[in-house]
Amino acid sequence: MKKVITLVAAIMLLVTSTLALAGCGGTKTLEEYVNSDSDVQQELSDLESSLGNDAGYGSYDNYSYCKENNIELIYKYDQTFDEATATAMKPQLEQAMNSMESQFQGMIDDLKEDSGIDDVSMTIVYQDANGTELYSNTYQ
Repeated sequence: MKKVITLVAAIMLLVTSTLALAGCGGTKTLEEYVNSDSDVQQELSDLESSLGNDAGYGSYDNYSYCKENNIELIYKYDQTFDEATATAMKPQLEQAMNSMESQFQGMIDDLKEDSGIDDVSMTIVYQDANGTELYSNTYQ
């Protein structure tokens, strides 16, 4: 649960920074905005490094990027999981993300309103070391 709270706080920091700068530049997509603003790029980098490394199944690396109007956050574990473990992890990850759905939706709604971009989304992805997706959800 501590990991989930840290994740929400870090994402809120990223979205707040993006919202604060949304009026600067008049870009057409969120990707263009991120690519043209070194401060926002630094916020994404800081987000990756600020999250904890223990989610109950060992450490993982954090990646984020923006493509068109979607911010994707990828949490890649440094180990692989057998099918039984991956199956057991999915409901736990889903429950954690569902408990934060209103926060994610609120951030996306605020970003849409303040940036003027209607189709902004955020995707959270958990993968094992081989890149096998354990869980993902997109908030729009």
